[in-house]
Amino acid sequence: MAARFSRRAVLATAAAAALAPRLARAAGEARLITIGAPTTEIVYALGAGDLVVATDTTSRFPQEAAGLPKVGYMRALAAEGLLSLAPSRIIAQEGSGPPEVLARVREAGIAVDEIPERPDLATLGAKIALIAERLGRQKQGERLAEELRRQLQGVPRAGSRSALCLIHPGGNGWMAAGHDTVPDLYLRLAGARNCIGFSGIKPLSMEAVIAGAPDLLVISSSALAQAGGLDGLLSLPHLAATPAAAAHRVVVLEAQLLLGLGPRSPLAVQQLTRMIQAA
Repeated sequence: MAARFSRRAVLATAAAAALAPRLARAAGEARLITIGAPTTEIVYALGAGDLVVATDTTSRFPQEAAGLPKVGYMRALAAEGLLSLAPSRIIAQEGSGPPEVLARVREAGIAVDEIPERPDLATLGAKIALIAERLGRQKQGERLAEELRRQLQGVPRAGSRSALCLIHPGGNGWMAAGHDTVPDLYLRLAGARNCIGFSGIKPLSMEAVIAGAPDLLVISSSALAQAGGLDGLLSLPHLAATPAAAAHRVVVLEAQLLLGLGPRSPLAVQQLTRMIQAA
């Protein structure tokens, strides 16, 4: 049974691959699929949103993108699903895949661009420049990058708060954003200090929380809901004894703002700064 299903999937992919380039040529214009929320937001910020025919499930902003067909989660894509939409180009955030799926799409004659994703402002500028070049919108890209630089330079610093950024609970319990992450970049731009000693996003341990002694918690609205609201969050064993829990100092941001590096990064830093100042 498994072998027959696999054969059908291969045949479906082959049929879609044969058809996709012809459909794209017949359309006479670019047909983009964007993968990864920051990538999608950059394409729209460059004024190319009308070329986007589908996105992945993480792309929920702007509203026009939220209403488009979805090709699945960015790390669990299917070649037949991508090819069935007859794209002329796929612009994907680094880490999208699986890699073999993107390879099969390339073999079908579809251009696939993988956009670098590192948590620093140089990468933000590089992402904008690369996407703008692929879309023939270099001037728009230069203007967008300059505007974002100007906005970020104008954000006042909130002061040296010690902050802990919490990520959605997964199979290993709560996670924390350490150094070399987008939330860490935003904390530093806001003038706060990440109290976690490790790099990347890793499971949160009692030892790390005790050592960090955060006086401020940063969390996405969706993660806060999963914790059972503010009372549920502050009563978690890892957090209950922290200075942040004792003072009820919690900053809540939309998940895509907190975790994505893109055109809304200045807004994320502005909101974070304002909330830290008020906490």
